[in-house]
Amino acid sequence: MQTVLQSVNGLLQIAERPIQGPTPSFQKPHLVLAFVTIGDSGIIGRQTLAARSGLTEGPIRTILKKLREEGYAEANASGCYLTEAGQRVYESLRSRLTEFLPIEGSELTMGDLQLGLVVRGGGKAVRTGLEQRDSAIRLRAAGATTFVFRDGKFAVPGGSNDCEKDFPSRAWATMRMKLKPRNGDAVIVSGAKDETTAKLGALSAALTLL
Repeated sequence: MQTVLQSVNGLLQIAERPIQGPTPSFQKPHLVLAFVTIGDSGIIGRQTLAARSGLTEGPIRTILKKLREEGYAEANASGCYLTEAGQRVYESLRSRLTEFLPIEGSELTMGDLQLGLVVRGGGKAVRTGLEQRDSAIRLRAAGATTFVFRDGKFAVPGGSNDCEKDFPSRAWATMRMKLKPRNGDAVIVSGAKDETTAKLGALSAALTLL
């Protein structure tokens, strides 16, 4: 049985394989965002998928072509959907990554619009949090802050062991209630000027922890 890492690596390799024609203008987080958007939706039209993934229709066509060639997705007149093989990878990903949580009025990172995302068991892979921040910024996010949830508290590597106490904010209660972090999880807060870029930043950061 494939591990989560093996499933994710198999999916990400799609973005690395050469194709004929111009170099596609998407990166691994775009591919993962498109993939989980299909899985979350059940079935979705190409134009809607492009809009939610932050891509134009050209790259989306390439992504869908690659997903079909690898047996992860299919399409009909109603839209595109995951195959049984794709659904297994989607469920594997969702066992590690929560859905995105909008966090209103947050000052936990840079960026006007901020989203939270939990990487289950990802805390052990966090070093300083800089790798996650830099990975998010490469996808044009304004910033990303990574917290490790341990002993029932949000902690910053090399910093506060109890962020709720040291940096009071309504965001902590929101994340506790809706993201439901567990001990050993990594909690990423990504900020950007728009929702799609914040999602891509969060995913880019999360991929460094899988």
